[in-house]
Amino acid sequence: MPPSRRICGRKLPARPSRRWVVAVFHPRNPHVPTTHCNVRFLVARPAAGPEVWWFGGGFDLTPFYPHVEDVLHWHRTARDACQPFGPDVHAEYKDWCDRYFFLPHRNETRGVGGLFFDD
Repeated sequence: MPPSRRICGRKLPARPSRRWVVAVFHPRNPHVPTTHCNVRFLVARPAAGPEVWWFGGGFDLTPFYPHVEDVLHWHRTARDACQPFGPDVHAEYKDWCDRYFFLPHRNETRGVGGLFFDD
């Protein structure tokens, strides 16, 4: 794999080429939570050197009326999906999601969290 965006840092163009898949579910029933998921593939072509590509994305849950059982199930399922990739992956991606979706004007995160990554 080519070096990640994190390794290349500021050497990359400000606007890389992007390809996205986004799914947002907005139910009519307010007791069914809104969910969001996206996966993206980005390619940057620096002025010098080879192109750099990486994946990013994530998912989160935003219930109108949170139910503790649903929130626990959501996070347990996310944790279990991350387990094959290492013991620290879930905590890292969950924390990244909480920081990425933090709403400073409301001093809170959007929804009840999820996972996010963007190398």
